[in-house]
Amino acid sequence: MCRASVIVPVYNAESYIEETLNSILHQDFSDFEIIVVDDGSTDTTGDKVKGIGDPRIKYFKQENSGGPAGPRNVGIRESKGEYIFIFDADDIMVPEKLRLSISAMDSHPEADLLFTNFSTIDEEGNQLKADFLKDYDTLWKLLKGDFNDSVVIAPELICPALVRVNFIGTSSVALRRSALLPVDQFNESLKNSDDRLFWILFSLTHKFIFLNKILHKYRILKNSISNQGFIRRGPSKIHALTIVRDKLVDPELVRLVNKQIANDYVSMAYAYKQKGNRKEQRENALKSMAAKMNIKALKLLISSMY
Repeated sequence: MCRASVIVPVYNAESYIEETLNSILHQDFSDFEIIVVDDGSTDTTGDKVKGIGDPRIKYFKQENSGGPAGPRNVGIRESKGEYIFIFDADDIMVPEKLRLSISAMDSHPEADLLFTNFSTIDEEGNQLKADFLKDYDTLWKLLKGDFNDSVVIAPELICPALVRVNFIGTSSVALRRSALLPVDQFNESLKNSDDRLFWILFSLTHKFIFLNKILHKYRILKNSISNQGFIRRGPSKIHALTIVRDKLVDPELVRLVNKQIANDYVSMAYAYKQKGNRKEQRENALKSMAAKMNIKALKLLISSMY
């Protein structure tokens, strides 16, 4: 068993995959493997991966599954590392990421998921934001008092915060293999938000570590789902939250999830209003009010009738 497995799901990433893999290979830490799971690429991605020729890279190709969840699950099953890192195929890993992340997890054996801070870059690699999490007040309110580089966050704190907003970048995550159960998988019915769903469900019973270091560069692509409007992203976000709600027993958490679902339906209704689609505006406003009565949805419902 190696200390770390880096799972890299990939689909038609010929423009970036070599740079991404080389950033992982040039870590200041050596005891790791890279599991590349190709989700049916139709470009030269596979050739570029194989062309690197490093024995630490294991390449698997499968039929296209339509989303990142399937390749992530395959990568976890094929991996051998004590710690599992999830890393997107177009992001850039900072040289000390594996070493610092593993050191933090070794220091906090009571916690089973680690996430870090990160910066953002554009398609050409130009920096967009040096400190992505700087303005995420929901996160910083959890971190009361001084801490050096890392802090452990209990389930009763991290779970409600993640319901409100997802501040965990997928490429920032490390998981402790020994804590994973067969049910701990990325939900393959979701085209996006499968990562957020995993974090929330895992946070119900596990402590998290936040390592406040910029340890990867998140590349924002013009055509990525995360960079598109709420009409495209919203349905999976709402579906993920309904899955969470159906697994909860704490009434306070159920109320919080319903409030967030209502807010997301309001965002959907507003997006359709901007497009002049009154039918969808009305339907999403009604769904918002069904989740939790709120004045914003009522106003959107009324405006859809005139």
